[in-house]
Amino acid sequence: MIRKIATLAALVVAAIIFGWVTTSDHARARSWNPSETDLARDYSLITDTRNNQDIKMIFWITPPMIPAGPGRQIFDTYVIVGVVRARIAPAGTMSFDPPDTLQASGEASQPLRLLSGDDIPPTVAGMVATMTSMFSQSLGPLGKGIHWFVFDGAAVHACAAGILSIPFANEVYTYQTPIPGCAPP
Repeated sequence: MIRKIATLAALVVAAIIFGWVTTSDHARARSWNPSETDLARDYSLITDTRNNQDIKMIFWITPPMIPAGPGRQIFDTYVIVGVVRARIAPAGTMSFDPPDTLQASGEASQPLRLLSGDDIPPTVAGMVATMTSMFSQSLGPLGKGIHWFVFDGAAVHACAAGILSIPFANEVYTYQTPIPGCAPP
Protein backbone atom coordinates (compact mmCIF):
# COMPACT_ATOMS: atom_id res chain seq x y z
CA MET A 1 0.00 0.00 0.00
CA ILE A 2 2.79 2.44 0.91
CA ARG A 3 4.55 1.63 -2.36
CA LYS A 4 1.34 2.42 -4.32
CA ILE A 5 0.96 5.75 -2.51
CA ALA A 6 4.59 6.67 -3.14
CA THR A 7 4.36 5.67 -6.81
CA LEU A 8 1.17 7.66 -7.38
CA ALA A 9 2.57 10.68 -5.55
CA ALA A 10 5.77 10.47 -7.59
CA LEU A 11 3.77 10.41 -10.84
CA VAL A 12 1.71 13.42 -9.73
CA VAL A 13 4.77 15.40 -8.67
CA ALA A 14 6.66 14.54 -11.86
CA ALA A 15 3.74 15.62 -14.02
CA ILE A 16 3.33 18.85 -12.09
CA ILE A 17 7.01 19.74 -11.95
CA PHE A 18 7.52 18.88 -15.60
CA GLY A 19 4.53 21.07 -16.40
CA TRP A 20 5.83 23.98 -14.33
CA VAL A 21 9.29 23.74 -15.82
CA THR A 22 8.11 23.41 -19.40
CA THR A 23 5.18 25.82 -19.33
CA SER A 24 6.48 28.92 -17.60
CA ASP A 25 4.04 31.74 -18.36
CA HIS A 26 6.85 34.13 -19.15
CA ALA A 27 8.82 32.03 -21.60
CA ARG A 28 6.61 29.65 -23.45
CA ALA A 29 5.09 29.32 -26.81
CA ARG A 30 1.61 28.05 -27.49
CA SER A 31 1.54 24.27 -27.28
CA TRP A 32 0.97 22.56 -30.58
CA ASN A 33 -1.64 19.83 -30.36
CA PRO A 34 -1.70 19.71 -26.54
CA SER A 35 -2.80 16.54 -24.83
CA GLU A 36 -5.70 16.41 -22.36
CA THR A 37 -3.09 16.28 -19.59
CA ASP A 38 -1.42 19.44 -20.92
CA LEU A 39 -4.74 21.30 -21.12
CA ALA A 40 -5.73 20.26 -17.60
CA ARG A 41 -2.32 21.16 -16.14
CA ASP A 42 -2.28 24.57 -17.82
CA TYR A 43 -5.77 25.40 -16.53
CA SER A 44 -5.24 23.96 -13.04
CA LEU A 45 -2.27 26.17 -12.20
CA ILE A 46 -3.12 29.81 -11.54
CA THR A 47 -0.13 32.13 -11.32
CA ASP A 48 -0.80 35.69 -10.17
CA THR A 49 2.31 37.78 -10.79
CA ARG A 50 1.10 41.35 -10.71
CA ASN A 51 4.55 42.52 -9.77
CA ASN A 52 7.96 40.92 -9.45
CA GLN A 53 7.95 41.05 -5.65
CA ASP A 54 4.66 39.26 -4.87
CA ILE A 55 3.80 35.98 -6.55
CA LYS A 56 0.77 33.84 -5.74
CA MET A 57 0.15 30.36 -7.11
CA ILE A 58 -2.89 28.16 -6.69
CA PHE A 59 -2.78 24.62 -7.96
CA TRP A 60 -5.72 22.23 -8.08
CA ILE A 61 -4.67 18.67 -8.83
CA THR A 62 -7.36 17.40 -11.17
CA PRO A 63 -8.11 13.88 -12.49
CA PRO A 64 -7.17 14.61 -16.15
CA MET A 65 -3.61 15.39 -14.99
CA ILE A 66 -3.19 11.92 -13.50
CA PRO A 67 -2.41 8.79 -15.53
CA ALA A 68 -5.45 6.53 -15.96
CA GLY A 69 -5.81 4.04 -13.17
CA PRO A 70 -7.27 3.61 -9.71
CA GLY A 71 -5.34 6.55 -8.23
CA ARG A 72 -7.12 8.97 -10.52
CA GLN A 73 -10.36 8.49 -8.56
CA ILE A 74 -8.75 10.06 -5.48
CA PHE A 75 -8.59 13.41 -7.28
CA ASP A 76 -12.30 13.27 -8.10
CA THR A 77 -13.30 12.25 -4.58
CA TYR A 78 -11.14 14.93 -2.92
CA VAL A 79 -10.27 18.46 -4.01
CA ILE A 80 -6.53 18.78 -3.34
CA VAL A 81 -5.22 22.33 -3.63
CA GLY A 82 -1.73 23.70 -3.13
CA VAL A 83 -1.13 27.39 -2.51
CA VAL A 84 1.96 29.53 -2.17
CA ARG A 85 2.54 33.25 -1.75
CA ALA A 86 6.15 34.21 -2.30
CA ARG A 87 7.63 37.60 -1.68
CA ILE A 88 10.86 38.21 -3.54
CA ALA A 89 13.36 40.70 -2.16
CA PRO A 90 15.48 42.83 -4.54
CA ALA A 91 18.45 40.57 -3.71
CA GLY A 92 16.45 37.58 -5.01
CA THR A 93 15.72 35.90 -1.70
CA MET A 94 12.24 34.50 -1.17
CA SER A 95 10.04 34.64 1.87
CA PHE A 96 6.64 33.04 2.19
CA ASP A 97 3.34 33.91 3.81
CA PRO A 98 2.10 30.54 5.06
CA PRO A 99 -1.69 30.38 5.16
CA ASP A 100 -3.27 29.35 8.45
CA THR A 101 -6.14 27.73 6.60
CA LEU A 102 -7.86 27.80 3.23
CA GLN A 103 -11.48 27.97 2.20
CA ALA A 104 -13.04 26.71 -0.99
CA SER A 105 -16.58 26.75 -2.32
CA GLY A 106 -18.56 25.27 -5.17
CA GLU A 107 -21.82 26.27 -6.89
CA ALA A 108 -23.86 28.99 -5.17
CA SER A 109 -20.92 29.68 -2.86
CA GLN A 110 -21.53 26.37 -1.05
CA PRO A 111 -18.43 25.87 1.17
CA LEU A 112 -16.44 22.68 0.76
CA ARG A 113 -15.54 20.86 3.95
CA LEU A 114 -11.84 21.20 4.74
CA LEU A 115 -10.43 17.90 5.95
CA SER A 116 -7.68 17.63 8.52
CA GLY A 117 -6.13 15.06 10.83
CA ASP A 118 -8.05 11.79 10.98
CA ASP A 119 -10.64 13.07 8.48
CA ILE A 120 -8.08 12.63 5.69
CA PRO A 121 -7.88 8.98 4.59
CA PRO A 122 -4.42 7.44 5.07
CA THR A 123 -3.90 7.03 1.30
CA VAL A 124 -4.58 10.72 0.67
CA ALA A 125 -2.54 11.85 3.70
CA GLY A 126 0.38 9.70 2.53
CA MET A 127 0.16 11.09 -0.99
CA VAL A 128 0.09 14.70 0.26
CA ALA A 129 3.06 14.02 2.56
CA THR A 130 5.01 12.46 -0.31
CA MET A 131 4.14 15.35 -2.65
CA THR A 132 5.19 17.87 0.00
CA SER A 133 8.56 16.17 0.38
CA MET A 134 9.14 15.80 -3.37
CA PHE A 135 8.16 19.41 -4.13
CA SER A 136 10.49 20.61 -1.35
CA GLN A 137 13.37 18.62 -2.78
CA SER A 138 12.65 19.41 -6.43
CA LEU A 139 11.76 23.10 -6.26
CA GLY A 140 13.81 24.19 -3.25
CA PRO A 141 12.44 27.19 -1.35
CA LEU A 142 9.41 27.51 -3.65
CA GLY A 143 8.50 23.86 -3.10
CA LYS A 144 8.89 24.27 0.65
CA GLY A 145 6.54 27.25 0.54
CA ILE A 146 3.65 25.29 -0.98
CA HIS A 147 0.92 24.36 1.49
CA TRP A 148 -1.54 21.61 0.56
CA PHE A 149 -5.17 21.41 1.60
CA VAL A 150 -7.65 18.57 1.18
CA PHE A 151 -11.38 19.16 0.82
CA ASP A 152 -14.31 16.79 0.53
CA GLY A 153 -14.96 16.88 -3.21
CA ALA A 154 -18.56 15.66 -3.23
CA ALA A 155 -19.83 19.04 -4.50
CA VAL A 156 -17.08 19.85 -7.03
CA HIS A 157 -15.84 17.69 -9.89
CA ALA A 158 -13.27 18.86 -12.42
CA CYS A 159 -15.10 17.20 -15.32
CA ALA A 160 -18.68 18.18 -14.44
CA ALA A 161 -20.39 21.55 -14.85
CA GLY A 162 -19.78 23.87 -11.93
CA ILE A 163 -17.28 26.17 -10.28
CA LEU A 164 -14.55 26.06 -7.66
CA SER A 165 -13.74 29.31 -5.86
CA ILE A 166 -10.74 29.76 -3.59
CA PRO A 167 -10.18 32.98 -1.64
CA PHE A 168 -6.44 33.42 -1.12
CA ALA A 169 -4.23 36.42 -0.32
CA ASN A 170 -6.96 39.06 -0.78
CA GLU A 171 -8.22 37.66 -4.09
CA VAL A 172 -10.81 35.07 -5.09
CA TYR A 173 -9.50 32.64 -7.69
CA THR A 174 -12.00 30.60 -9.68
CA TYR A 175 -12.06 27.54 -11.87
CA GLN A 176 -14.97 26.95 -14.24
CA THR A 177 -15.75 23.28 -14.70
CA PRO A 178 -15.57 21.14 -16.68
CA ILE A 179 -11.96 22.15 -17.02
CA PRO A 180 -10.08 21.90 -20.32
CA GLY A 181 -8.68 18.42 -20.79
CA CYS A 182 -11.73 16.52 -19.60
CA ALA A 183 -12.76 13.81 -22.01
CA PRO A 184 -16.04 14.58 -23.76
CA PRO A 185 -19.06 12.76 -22.22
